[in-house]
Amino acid sequence: MRSRHLVVSLIATAVLAGCGKGNDEEPVEDVAADKANNESGASMSDQSMSDQLKAGESAIFEIAPGLNARIMKTGYGRAAVAGDYADTNVWLWLYDEAAEDHHGEFIWESGNDIFQFQLGAGQVIKGWDMGVPGMIEGETRELVIAGDLAYGPSGRGNIPPNATLIFTIELLKLTSSD
Repeated sequence: MRSRHLVVSLIATAVLAGCGKGNDEEPVEDVAADKANNESGASMSDQSMSDQLKAGESAIFEIAPGLNARIMKTGYGRAAVAGDYADTNVWLWLYDEAAEDHHGEFIWESGNDIFQFQLGAGQVIKGWDMGVPGMIEGETRELVIAGDLAYGPSGRGNIPPNATLIFTIELLKLTSSD
C-alpha cells in the first residue's frame, strides 16, 4: 500500500511540475481520446492530465461514461486514492442544458461544515467514488454525474429521479487509512 502511495505521489509531483510550462502543440480537446487509449478505462492518462494543466485550460474530460470532470483549480498536495479519508467543501446543482454553464437549480452546499468521506467505501454516490480518486489536495474539480452514477431512479430529497448533477468539490485534505 505504501508503494502505491509513493507512485501516486510521484505522478502528482510530475503533473504539478509541468503546470507552469506552456504547450501550444497539443489541443486540450484530445483529452477524451487519450482516455480511450488508457488501459484501465477509468481515468485519463497522466500525460494527458499534464498536457491539460500545462495548457492552462479547464477542459472537460471523461472519467467514465456518464462521468465528466473539469479541473477548476489545480492542487498542491498528493493525489487521492481509494481508502483515503477526504475532507471536502461541496456545492451541488441540478444539470440544466439550457442554463448558463449548465448549472440549474442550486440544491446544496457544505457551507462551514467540512464533508468527510472515505474513498471507495460506498459512503457516497458512485460518481464520487469514481471521480474523486486522482484529485490532488487543494484541487477544485467540477463533476458532471449522470443519474445512474448518482441517485438513480429513486432520486433523493430535491433531486428528481435519474437527474444529472453538477458537483463542485474542493479537496481540502487527505488522510491515509494506513
